[in-house]
Amino acid sequence: MGSFFQQHRLSVLISIVCHVVLAASLTIGFNPSSRSRARLPVEQIAIEAMVVDESQLQQELERLEQIEQAEVRRQLEQEQQARDRAEAARLEREDEERRLEVARLEAAEAERQEELRLADLQRQREEEQERLRQEAAEAERREAERVAELERQREQEAERQRQAAAEAAQRAEMEAELQRALAAEDDRRRAQEAGLLDEYIRLIENRIQQNWIPPASAISGLECIVNVTQIPSGDVVDVQVGRCTGDDAVVRSIEAAVLRSSPLPRPPVPSLFERNLEVVFNPIM
Repeated sequence: MGSFFQQHRLSVLISIVCHVVLAASLTIGFNPSSRSRARLPVEQIAIEAMVVDESQLQQELERLEQIEQAEVRRQLEQEQQARDRAEAARLEREDEERRLEVARLEAAEAERQEELRLADLQRQREEEQERLRQEAAEAERREAERVAELERQREQEAERQRQAAAEAAQRAEMEAELQRALAAEDDRRRAQEAGLLDEYIRLIENRIQQNWIPPASAISGLECIVNVTQIPSGDVVDVQVGRCTGDDAVVRSIEAAVLRSSPLPRPPVPSLFERNLEVVFNPIM
């Protein structure tokens, strides 16, 4: 603030001089003893006014400086008070912000605790629902197992009954088959005794010989064993030439003759039917 006084020193001095001149003029104007001096020219009055006691000027300067210093101190005090108020306001704001932050944290913590509580309740509900679901599923599984066991027992009983019926039917069929076999064997025996089997074999041999086309390599006294597989209708399903005195051409011609003879003659008695026949091929040449 002293720099302010130094910067405005000239203005202050001029102001002081003006105040002194004005004071001197008033003094001279109202002094009776100086009426004659009142008639003096203005320039002379100004010169006399300038002749002022330097002590008074110094005193005035000191007084003004004191006033200025007091003003500076007042301004400094005001600035300090403003800073103090600003600091107090800042501290109050910080306290308020801290209180708000604490309140916010407390509210957040309370919200978190509430969320945890709700989550725990939700977890307990879900666990209870899962327990009930598992119990229901277990009960349903046990019931399904019980029903399945009953069904299995019923199926086993039905299967046992079916097996018993099948076994009874099989026994009956076996008995009937045995009776048929015994009857067929009896018929076959009687047919053989009557010479019907030999007649049946001769019919087959004659049929094959009739369909045989002798190759050039065929010789007199030819004899071959022919294995024929037939079905009840007499149709030939396979033919194999075994021991044979002919060559390959003769064997192939005999096989072709058997196939051309299909179907073979039926036996005069059904009991004489044989699926696998052994025929002696001994043509007369």
